[in-house]
Amino acid sequence: MRVIRFIIFLFLVCCITIRANAQQDSVRDLIATTQNDSIKIMAYTGLAFSKLNKPAEALQVISEMRLYAQSLKDEKWQALCKRKLGTLYHRLNYFDKALEYYIESAAVFEKLNDKDGIANCYNNIANAYASKGELTLDKNYYERATEFHLKCIDLRRQSDTSQLSNSYNNIAIVYMYQEKWDLALEYLTKAYKIFSVVPEGAGGLDMVTINLGDLYLKKALKERKPEDFDKAMGYFKNRMDAYKGSGANDRQIKVLSSIGQILCETGKCREAMKLLRRAMDMSLQIKNKGSIMETSYLLAEALEKQGDLAGAIQYMKLYNQTKDSLVNERNTNAMEQMQALYESNEKDKEIKSLSSENEMQAMRVNRQRTALVTLIGGLALLVIVALLLFNRYNIKRKANVELARAYQKIEVKNNQITDSINYAKRIQTAILPPQEAIKAHLKNHFIYYSPKDIVSGDFYWFTYHNNKSFFAVADCTGHGVPGALMSMIGNTLLNEIVNQKNILDPAEILFHLNEGVIKALRQSGVDIMEQDDGMDICVCYIDDKKKNELQYASANLSIYVKSNGVAKELKGDIFSIGGGLGSSGKMFQTKTELLKEGDAVIMSTDGYYDQFGGNNNSKFLVSNFENLITQIDFVNGQPQQILKEKLENWKGQRHQTDDVLVAGFII
Repeated sequence: MRVIRFIIFLFLVCCITIRANAQQDSVRDLIATTQNDSIKIMAYTGLAFSKLNKPAEALQVISEMRLYAQSLKDEKWQALCKRKLGTLYHRLNYFDKALEYYIESAAVFEKLNDKDGIANCYNNIANAYASKGELTLDKNYYERATEFHLKCIDLRRQSDTSQLSNSYNNIAIVYMYQEKWDLALEYLTKAYKIFSVVPEGAGGLDMVTINLGDLYLKKALKERKPEDFDKAMGYFKNRMDAYKGSGANDRQIKVLSSIGQILCETGKCREAMKLLRRAMDMSLQIKNKGSIMETSYLLAEALEKQGDLAGAIQYMKLYNQTKDSLVNERNTNAMEQMQALYESNEKDKEIKSLSSENEMQAMRVNRQRTALVTLIGGLALLVIVALLLFNRYNIKRKANVELARAYQKIEVKNNQITDSINYAKRIQTAILPPQEAIKAHLKNHFIYYSPKDIVSGDFYWFTYHNNKSFFAVADCTGHGVPGALMSMIGNTLLNEIVNQKNILDPAEILFHLNEGVIKALRQSGVDIMEQDDGMDICVCYIDDKKKNELQYASANLSIYVKSNGVAKELKGDIFSIGGGLGSSGKMFQTKTELLKEGDAVIMSTDGYYDQFGGNNNSKFLVSNFENLITQIDFVNGQPQQILKEKLENWKGQRHQTDDVLVAGFII
């Protein structure tokens, strides 16, 4: 039965992708007419998959599908529908929402004692945690992923052994991310044995063989053992022989570039060049930017080892161009998903307008019928009144149907808007540095973060690089969705400047950040009155070797140091990042402040001291903020809670004026 459903699902997806517009209409008709829950779920899923490149439309289909799931009376179909919803949110990178639906689906399958359904949910949950681990580099997510993969494997051993090979492969990949080589090898070997004996296992055998080669290559690059390079070469050569005569594809490119990398790492760069150039030709042929970027980097390394610096520079230029293109595409996709919020608002207004027109039409009909009734008397009056009541009943019934449809559309749009904003927040939260990562290097730190709206234009950033702990606090132009978009640009640029370009001087970081914002927003030569978007930011670091020195630079934000009960303001430069002034005349300066144990470093955006409140409805002011700093015990107290309570008491019942962010650490 599962095979039949899967075939129907594949047929629907193929139809949708071959003739998009006509077939989407036919799938819509199928959704509207079929009474079969299984077919309707697969039709909704196929339609949503076909719109994944248009997030706003995909979210609308998902919203409709969610309402449909709530209407299902059969618990098994309801659980299946929720799992499909989780898969769609996963594909849109809404990992937390995907986990929510996977877990709800698993709960229903557990109630029904459906072991196959539970195992499928556990597999999906594990994959979602692994995706979060890739995004945040948080090892805790990988641990959660392995936990659910093991639960899934245990269930599939009992009920559905046909899927065991895929589960073994999935958990092995997670172990590879964790550099647990022996465990990864154990499960890949199990998967290899199963795929080797089943009739339909050719594709799986190809996948697992490549993963085995990748495992040994990663291990070899980490531990530099020659035998690991040899084993990796064996697996990749096995696949290269199998691909002879086939056209260009992703797996063949992977195999060619991996063999080229092994040859280059083992001193055979000239031989490696032939394979790497073949991989590059195939990547360009199928227009795979990820493969172009990776292969160009390997070619640059090979040429550099051969002493051909000019050739290496050319491929590094191609690498950087392709990488920038991919980063821009990812940022554009994220921004398009946020832009969907605005489009939803406009459509929502249209639907409300439709509801108002229906009400006005009903009122006009009522007035006309009432005037007609006053002209008729006697028996004719009774007959016409009866006819009128009948007509009014029909009109009202039709109007109610139209209004019900309009209200349903409004409900879908409102759900979509709320979901989109909340998951925009989750995307933004995922980008912020995990508390565990900060605590590993700045054990005594605090962060009070309170967005004015669901998403925020303020953000904090942390990284540990080259034995230095970097910390930044930024206030972007605007708040809400526009400010959040700017914060994503700032976060991306800071990671690139420090972690990729290895620029460590705070003033240099601000200079390159300013250049990056100008380039990203195309502000060069623009009138300042037309576009003055940017951010105020302070950046500082503590070197592990000189923990009593604070190196810092600031763009229109101050840093405070509390020492011996006294708050000292460290003023920065007066220029902001970005804006119509471009880079002309913007010079930032790195300064040094000597610290001692127990001193507190505090960074704040202007949201805290610009908050209106108190008896006179006035701003909190910088002077009161400085006094508050002197009163807080940053070493033994709870600075985050005190900052929150003080601002809430000041604000009272008034609305929050701006995004609020106060963060810092203790030496």
